[in-house]
Amino acid sequence: MSTEPPILDVFWQHRTIRFFLRQPIPPEHLDLIIQAGRRAPTDAQGQMFAFIRVTDPVLRDRLATLCNDQQHIRDAAEFFVVCLDVHRLRLLVERCGRAFGMGPRISLIYGATDATMVAQNMVVAAEALGYGTCYIGAVQNNTDVIARALALPKGVLPLYGLCIGVPDPERIPPYTRPRIPQALTFMENCYREPSPEALDEAIAVMSARGDWRDNLVRYFAAGGTMAQREPVMARAWRQQGLEVDGSPVNSER
Repeated sequence: MSTEPPILDVFWQHRTIRFFLRQPIPPEHLDLIIQAGRRAPTDAQGQMFAFIRVTDPVLRDRLATLCNDQQHIRDAAEFFVVCLDVHRLRLLVERCGRAFGMGPRISLIYGATDATMVAQNMVVAAEALGYGTCYIGAVQNNTDVIARALALPKGVLPLYGLCIGVPDPERIPPYTRPRIPQALTFMENCYREPSPEALDEAIAVMSARGDWRDNLVRYFAAGGTMAQREPVMARAWRQQGLEVDGSPVNSER
């Protein structure tokens, strides 16, 4: 008999779902998912996040097109654009009669952290209820355009999207994806530089169902997806008032 709490099964069975039935999530379940997100930890109680739930089908279609034309954004019952938000925090501080003091670097770190903890709580809650989820990093392909489409003020920056919905039972991935060896990511007392042998082992482990080298090159090598997103993010940071210049974030439009 297993001594593991049943909730841990959610983590062991996690799969990214990209094929959804066009079925709604009952309002009571959606509320549970959102409330789970709202209970996530937040630094200094700042709650530096904003989630834009996209229910307008025309807007949803446009965002899907901007996100590399990903059909699952259109099909999922729910789609959120996950944003860091220091605009609201600035208004609250000013409401207390003080000048806002957070610079762009701290805003980016803490806003992204707060938003991600909320999103992951929502993912765990949704999967515990039997739904499928998929993060959408391709929001970063057109971050500045998406920010304008959602009328985001300065101090609010789209980070990624989140699909939640009813999985197509015939298209659920039959296996969970591997992870690189634990010793490369969890260390004790100091950073341990990986040896060439350890790197080769990681590539071998991750290539159990295909050559992971292709993925590394496509996303992370010079000229890859992440390099292409860099100028987009630079434009978005300037547009949303988060340029790293050392001065406090200005939320004026």
